[in-house]
Amino acid sequence: MIDKVIELSNIEIYEHCMLNIRTGEKEYNMERKQISHFTGLYFKDEDTFFAFYPTTDGPTMYYEGKEYPLKKDLHISLTKTGKSRVFFIEEYNICIQYRTSPYIGFDVWSEEMDVDLFYQIEQSYKNDEYYKRFTI
Repeated sequence: MIDKVIELSNIEIYEHCMLNIRTGEKEYNMERKQISHFTGLYFKDEDTFFAFYPTTDGPTMYYEGKEYPLKKDLHISLTKTGKSRVFFIEEYNICIQYRTSPYIGFDVWSEEMDVDLFYQIEQSYKNDEYYKRFTI
């Protein structure tokens, strides 16, 4: 089976990841690799790795070794309680608990959407332009 490797950028910090979708192997690097076009974004903490990237079929999410298509008819929610958040996709039974990024409010020009991938997905997943941006 041929490996399927994609390049991802961390949405919060300047770090890149080469993700092998077939094996789940990840290689982190502070410098961008040779792929010249946008390929995707990722979030990671101590317990979670979540990626979001464009495919020919539209936006795709990678979580716990599986790929999930992002569709407009999903029920996606983001619950905020203080510095804790819960991102939930009902149809896929994906539930990710995480802490607010320390980069929110760090830069006066920054917006929450710029540094929180889950907020970005929850706010934009029904928007046609978002699908165009994440479709190859």
